[in-house]
Amino acid sequence: MAKLSTAELIDAFKELTLLELSEFVKEFEETFDVTAAAPVAVAAAGPAGA
Repeated sequence: MAKLSTAELIDAFKELTLLELSEFVKEFEETFDVTAAAPVAVAAAGPAGA
């Protein structure tokens, strides 16, 4: 299997519909046991009246 450059991958993704890209992301997550969700920082509440 040929290795694709980042630019080649981006060009390939540009050809996909949003539905196809969504299905790709789901399959990628399942295959590599990862998530594409951005981490969300939760700020701790300060003391009342501060």
